[in-house]
Amino acid sequence: MSEALLSNRDAIRRGLPIFITAINMRAGLTIMSPLYPILKDQYHLTSFQLSFLTSLSVLCFAGSAFLMPLVGKIGGTNKTIALTLSVLSAAIFLRMVGNLPILFFSSVTVGISIAILNFSLPVWVKENAPEHSGLLTGIYITIMGSFAALSTAVAVPLAEATSWGWRFSMLPWVIIGVVSSAWWLRRIVKTPDSAHMQVSSKFHSILLRRPGAWSIAIFFGLQSMLFYGTATWLPTILVAKGYSLSHAGLAVSLTGLGGSLIGIVAPHYSTKLKNIRIMLFFLGIMISLSFAAVILDSGGRLIIWLLISNIGLSITFPLSLLLTVTRSVEAGETRSLSIMAQSIGYLMAAFAPGIVGAIFDSTSSWNWALVVPIVLGVALGLVGYSAGKPEKILIS
Repeated sequence: MSEALLSNRDAIRRGLPIFITAINMRAGLTIMSPLYPILKDQYHLTSFQLSFLTSLSVLCFAGSAFLMPLVGKIGGTNKTIALTLSVLSAAIFLRMVGNLPILFFSSVTVGISIAILNFSLPVWVKENAPEHSGLLTGIYITIMGSFAALSTAVAVPLAEATSWGWRFSMLPWVIIGVVSSAWWLRRIVKTPDSAHMQVSSKFHSILLRRPGAWSIAIFFGLQSMLFYGTATWLPTILVAKGYSLSHAGLAVSLTGLGGSLIGIVAPHYSTKLKNIRIMLFFLGIMISLSFAAVILDSGGRLIIWLLISNIGLSITFPLSLLLTVTRSVEAGETRSLSIMAQSIGYLMAAFAPGIVGAIFDSTSSWNWALVVPIVLGVALGLVGYSAGKPEKILIS
């Protein structure tokens, strides 16, 4: 069946492998934020020190770009995904059973694993269903967001359910990871993949001279700074505004899930637009205004503003990935543009949790710390106006 004749239903069926992968790709990160108050009391850590549990993983997202030529020697995209998913599951298990140093070490391993999957999934889409890239990207991003929201919602109730404490919160994600890894390993045994992922260093040097590639990378970075800089601390911020820890986790989870469900359609319909520059600009401004409202408001209305910010973030994230697909020509170019955007973008994002935490430590005010996402939202809109151009980024 040719790609031109592939129906949406067939494309969704074809995308099952990456949908299973997406279940595992955010919970290992987002589950930590509602547990920060527990970890802070248990290990006597400052907010800045706690931020490293997120920042280390995000920093690995950036640094793993340099590992991609070595990763490519493992095999094709399918084999790479299968083996990386297994490593991710093992890292979450180590986190569950280890001590404080292992907790930080697992953050590094989780970060490297998710980084490789982040690079690989857009390439998988380009290789297997390029005509339905918007549809599949929207679905797997929504799955990532939905399970991230679920992990946030159940983290504190599970931590309080048994004498295992916060470690028990990891158990469901270890089980899901093992089952997903087993499914993928069985799949690659049945359909051996002898190809290798090729990553061209020459193409990287050419991209660094392309303003369009830089605009996509910076857009990705600003979006990631917004997500990780706020998701890390939102449960703690809500507790400071009067929520209980479990209710704070539930509020962040529900608004995150709501944003993800609304954001599912954005990549699919954006591919039908000739120009998404205006949309990206207004999304950035919308996110900025929503965090300004979080500073000024309180009580139950905070959920409204968190929902608005999550809608904006849930739309801009898949669109930032989709730009690497739609503005490149072939799968190899998509891979290189994706690596550049995510390495630069996640390097920027790695600093966001620490910046927000450090501002709180120095001012004892989350309102001052929330000025950071307000500024980032404005910048996101301005850069998005450039990144959203429809022209292809040519390498010749």
